[in-house]
Amino acid sequence: MNSSSQIKKFILDNLSSHRKDIIYTAIQRFGVSRQAILKHMHTLISENKVIAHGKTRDRFYELRTQLSFNKTIKVDHNFSCSKTIKKYVLPHLNKLPDNVAQIVKFSMAALLQNIIDHSNSDQLYFKLYFNHDCFHAILRDNGKGLFSHISSTNNLGSLNNAAIELVKGGVTTDKENHSGYELNAVMHLFDSFKIESNGMYLDYNHIDQSYISGESAQLQGTRMHFKISPFSKRTCHEIFKKIFDVENKTLSIPINLLAISDSDQINSRDQAREILNNISGSKKIKFDFKSVNLISPAFADELIRKIKNTDPNIEIQWINSNETIDMMMSHFLKRL
Repeated sequence: MNSSSQIKKFILDNLSSHRKDIIYTAIQRFGVSRQAILKHMHTLISENKVIAHGKTRDRFYELRTQLSFNKTIKVDHNFSCSKTIKKYVLPHLNKLPDNVAQIVKFSMAALLQNIIDHSNSDQLYFKLYFNHDCFHAILRDNGKGLFSHISSTNNLGSLNNAAIELVKGGVTTDKENHSGYELNAVMHLFDSFKIESNGMYLDYNHIDQSYISGESAQLQGTRMHFKISPFSKRTCHEIFKKIFDVENKTLSIPINLLAISDSDQINSRDQAREILNNISGSKKIKFDFKSVNLISPAFADELIRKIKNTDPNIEIQWINSNETIDMMMSHFLKRL
């Protein structure tokens, strides 16, 4: 027998992808009458968990927002990161599981502090949004722009290289006071994390551990948009262990970030040298060739050559490569 709680949970869990046919989908799943499913739907509506739109024939449903809070804050000498978190963030996290609330609390504090320390912003805006199957937040400042600031401060040559250094971790615009791993760690805590600044975006997807980049309309300041399921079992401890476990750490470098537009080619020794900054101390380096169809012999040769010149004991791996890239990387690895 299907319990009322099972049916209601199914409706809530699947509503976002079945807004127009959730009643039919639930009937197919549980084998009960339309009237029975509608009874449970009406209960969810009365409990303020679901909203119904339209008349009978064109009716569709959506999850009701449990939280929608936004705040614009002036950043000056009176601004306090800890007071902002305590006053405007923590009161809204009580409906989240402890592990997800901890992730949001840590991340918001880390990101706000980053804005204060690095962006030269005089104003920030954030929004917290939560419904049954998703918590997401937006954080925006009007400062220098993250990618440009990292690139210029570290002499990286391009916004692409700034994005790659963020992915690798350890890049900072203030080496005397910061490790450069904070933002990298925060990105890995969420199901998805998107950074937009200086006309470019960097998007991380936790499911397949992939990164993509491209052009963005965000020209001034930096905008971050991050999401996590309230049902996620992820913890800060789990992610930090993966990132900071020195013995088992693999430095992953997504090669596709070198090409923001379709016209960009991955073909020069300079490109290879630039993405291999700060690799000393690495035990394993893994190149991800997802969405990359072709690299030049010079690029492959320089990748292998610089790593082996840095430390001949570094283990070199690559994934998501086609036959041509496999052949080329293997060829130059055997030569050296």
